[in-house]
Amino acid sequence: MKLMLRPEWRLRPLSSFLGFFDIKTGVVIALLFALLNKVAGIYGLLAFLMGAGGSLAQLSLYVYSVIGLVALMWGLKAIQEEDAKRTLYFAHLFFADHILSTAWTVFFIVVWWVYTPHDGARVSSSPAQEEIVHRSGINFTISPEERTREAMAIWNREKGPALAIVILGWLAKIYFALLLYSYASHLRKGSYRSLALSRPNPSALPANYDTLPDEEEPEEASDFYRLPLRSPRPPANGGTRRANGKAGVGEENGTGEVLFDESDGGRVEESTEDEGRDSTPFLPQVERTRPHSRNASTTTRR
Repeated sequence: MKLMLRPEWRLRPLSSFLGFFDIKTGVVIALLFALLNKVAGIYGLLAFLMGAGGSLAQLSLYVYSVIGLVALMWGLKAIQEEDAKRTLYFAHLFFADHILSTAWTVFFIVVWWVYTPHDGARVSSSPAQEEIVHRSGINFTISPEERTREAMAIWNREKGPALAIVILGWLAKIYFALLLYSYASHLRKGSYRSLALSRPNPSALPANYDTLPDEEEPEEASDFYRLPLRSPRPPANGGTRRANGKAGVGEENGTGEVLFDESDGGRVEESTEDEGRDSTPFLPQVERTRPHSRNASTTTRR
């Protein structure tokens, strides 16, 4: 039997990290903090093996941190590959790690706040520390009662901020767990790339895809279909033909020259003899309208 929350009780997945960054970026930042925390366990384990001493609870925490490093590396790979199934599994592991870390944190808080005396006395956990104390040659000129009073005054000033930092760290890890679950939920639903702050997937774009720079504007349709203007070549025999002011739409003689009315804005001179030499299309050259006499005659061709 599968237990499910009612739809109105379900939390909506987060869509960004702190409202300003991509949710995937937030998940990576959260895991980097967790990675830094687990790496500290390696140094604690090395110190324990070198004779620094410690309790069994400390040793178990150091060993657990080393094992957690392997899980973190596996989770980072799943997140970078955007694997929905493995990301969800890692979210469960991350939340379970938070529960176990909370148990250790509560244990150390009770030991430090309740059972550890804050009287300012020297405490050495190993022979190496005792040797350092003896070699330092520091002599106290204060009585034990004054030392206890000063140490308690310092502890009373520091225990409040220390507890606040522990609580803030615990709440931050809760937020990181929700962020990881939200990222896994978006990957499963296929809605991650549709988020406002998410980056497009480069692998989803075609290889020849290219965007126009911001400073370039697309060509207008009229510019795209406009042909370049070029002047027509004169006829091979050098002859010309002028339009009559009262000519109709056009005249055509035996040589293939077409004459247009001046009211249409100009004339076109076209020679069938030049078509064999140059088949490149060109636009007619528009000349300024000028008056002509009625008796305008055409020149005879040589």
